[in-house]
Amino acid sequence: MPELPEVKVVVKNLKESILFKKIKKIDILKEKIIKECSPEFFQSNLKDATITNITNRGKFIIFHFDNDLILLSHLRMEGKYRFYSTETSNHKHLMVKFIFHDQSELHYLDSRMFGTYHLRTKDNYLTSFPLSKMASEPKDTSVDWLKNRLLRSSSAIKSQLLDQTILVGLGNIYVDEALFASNVHPLSVARNMPTQKLEEILKNAQQIMDKSYELGGSTIHTYESFNGQIGSYQDHLKIHNDKIKECPICKGKISKIKVNGRGTYLCERCQRRY
Repeated sequence: MPELPEVKVVVKNLKESILFKKIKKIDILKEKIIKECSPEFFQSNLKDATITNITNRGKFIIFHFDNDLILLSHLRMEGKYRFYSTETSNHKHLMVKFIFHDQSELHYLDSRMFGTYHLRTKDNYLTSFPLSKMASEPKDTSVDWLKNRLLRSSSAIKSQLLDQTILVGLGNIYVDEALFASNVHPLSVARNMPTQKLEEILKNAQQIMDKSYELGGSTIHTYESFNGQIGSYQDHLKIHNDKIKECPICKGKISKIKVNGRGTYLCERCQRRY
């Protein structure tokens, strides 16, 4: 699943390719991607709309239009965008095709078909589902707020860090990396975490994601950022990778466990359980 650095890379590439383009037509091949409105409503309201900005909040890609509409796009497990300067044949995993007035096209592909589109307005998109309950990125999160939020939680710290109402943008890869960098066992009880360790986790998580963004994200399994491009941060991962067999610090064997069903990598020697 693309995480925050990967989503930011996608946003950057989308802005370079389709900013200020005007939609002529939208072909919807898989209607399940459109949430809370009919495909016809979706098509008619975006027809002749011009893209004025593309941003993100957490893992949501946000398309801003000149008619005050907002389109929220979530890639989920396998979603990806491809841009073509001229008319192009349909890929077998194509779900939605945006055709612009200059005949260029933006295709949304999704082999798992888990991706979603929500149509909102500029006045309500931050205060309504699904963005209304989202927290902040690590760099914008107060350690005191985080400590207070976790005070009554007996869940594993990894589970809490994956909760987008607590921290935005952290997924399976970067939680493992941040916890390893902070010497914290992923099964540590959230309420037991010392304030200093939470501060370390916030700092390390942001630094790791910033570096990943610089390198185009982590391409593990099927992720591509845009038009088939892949990232290279996977070559810099310290622990979350099946190819890494020993801890880069103590040279002990890397363990792989499940935390709430998520494959989790750790070093039992270096990561303390709280």
